[in-house]
Amino acid sequence: MSALLPVINHLIRQNPEHQYDLAGFSGKTLSVQIAGFRLRGRISEKGFLEAATDAPDTEITFHNSAIQKILQGGQPGVGDIAIDGDLILGMSLLPIFGGLRYYANDDLSRIFGDAATGSIATRAAVISHTVRQIGKSIAEQISEFSREPESAVIDQTTLTAWMEEVDQLRDDVARLHARLDRLERDIWL
Repeated sequence: MSALLPVINHLIRQNPEHQYDLAGFSGKTLSVQIAGFRLRGRISEKGFLEAATDAPDTEITFHNSAIQKILQGGQPGVGDIAIDGDLILGMSLLPIFGGLRYYANDDLSRIFGDAATGSIATRAAVISHTVRQIGKSIAEQISEFSREPESAVIDQTTLTAWMEEVDQLRDDVARLHARLDRLERDIWL
């Protein structure tokens, strides 16, 4: 828990509009469970989280289905998130925490200076764009194939092989993202 608080507070610091919103809930405690991690904290007068050991006013739990949707770029649905305790508080805090964004360029500029940050950000953007273009190209090809009137109906074996290739591509993209994350972490060290 203590290791997550500075990370969350760093995100809050990078999003002053959300920090201001959180300050409105000063003194309230919350617990957030996501991907096996549990964060418990009290909201300070300045909108940051402080360590808390007492029972939370609200508990927000992200189920595995929510995590999968988030990782795939989707939005979790009602059944993907559970809120216990003060429902109104949980519903109020959820969009605030969901709106927190990490701005890597801010940290990279502070550590390496603006010139190096621009180079790193440009390279990461090119890789990200390439991966998106590959995915878009595959989707367009599938769409075009399905609209062709002479398209043959494919059998189960062909469909299974195609789905395995799509799964492999998705796994490759996930590994690429993990490598980029490691590169970013290594740069900070």
